[in-house]
Amino acid sequence: MTATGAWPDHSSITYNIKALFFHAFTIGLFVTMSMQVIFNLNDFTNLSEILYIMVTVTGYVVKQCALTYKRNVFVNLIQFLKDPLFLSYPDELDHYMFETVKKSTLIANVYRFSIAFCIVLFTVYPILENKPLPFPFPYDLGNYRYFMYAFQIISVGVCAWNNCTIDTLTTSLMGIAAAQLDILYEKLIVIRKESQENDDVPYCEKSEEDILHKLRQCVEHHNAIIHLVESIEDIFTVGLLAQFTCSIIVICNTVFYIILMWTINSQFVMLLDYLIILMLQLFMYCWYGNEIILKSVKIGEACYKFNWCDSGTPVRQTLFIIMERSKRPLTITTVKLSTLSLSAYKSILQWSYSCLALLLKMEQQRKN
Repeated sequence: MTATGAWPDHSSITYNIKALFFHAFTIGLFVTMSMQVIFNLNDFTNLSEILYIMVTVTGYVVKQCALTYKRNVFVNLIQFLKDPLFLSYPDELDHYMFETVKKSTLIANVYRFSIAFCIVLFTVYPILENKPLPFPFPYDLGNYRYFMYAFQIISVGVCAWNNCTIDTLTTSLMGIAAAQLDILYEKLIVIRKESQENDDVPYCEKSEEDILHKLRQCVEHHNAIIHLVESIEDIFTVGLLAQFTCSIIVICNTVFYIILMWTINSQFVMLLDYLIILMLQLFMYCWYGNEIILKSVKIGEACYKFNWCDSGTPVRQTLFIIMERSKRPLTITTVKLSTLSLSAYKSILQWSYSCLALLLKMEQQRKN
């Protein structure tokens, strides 16, 4: 994101000029696509050829604008991740964070490779299919079409890269929150085991105080995780709404266009790869959101396993505080309209299928 001026934590003059330069490609691509949409408003078949990429660009623009608007909150969030509450845990629990980083890196690399492959197909398929440009343009450019060709490829590359980095940034932060919930759960399990060991010996006020002190640290850790999840939602919630809305439209439109052309060629392969990218992009958000929900509920389960009968009143009160907060799962929503979960993923696919069925019916009626 720094390479294209999209990272919010920079504000130098040189950096802002670089950001403006790359944003100009996005704006220019959006304007040229809007011209094609206006030109083909009455012909949905031709409109679908440009709509699938234009809606994606629109979604990226909304996500980038939302991130820029929340830049101060984002910078504070990055600093908050350096808080000792997130870093002070036993070394044997470090594998949770390591696995999260490893998993996020793997998903990001697969996602980026799919996008890079799609950009290559965007570049070569017009040559193979004898088309003047990767994306339709309503006017004859003559010899200037080579400049438009290069402009469209560069613009799509910039948009795709920035969109990819925002997606992986969001899901990586969600993965960190999920890993912190795992660490908190294990810390509570360790404290429970220590309390059970103390049950075998006569009552010791010092050991009770040690357990209470550790539980209070867990309460602070839990509150920090809650704040982390709320901050992630605050920064990205508008962009997530745009992503969900655009996903319904783009998945539907892409499948519709694939069905219309249904010829195995380079464009078909490109659209198929593009559809896979859309499905993977949406799945990343929903899967990480679902992980946060499930792991936040487990915190209460860890408290429930304590030996309440042999614990002192302060310990029971502290456990009760954690359990009561855990009854309300941590969630990340799209402006409170929908929750990121696997159920939401299923619902979006169902909506896309319903819209696709309607479009196919309209197309059949038009032909008849």
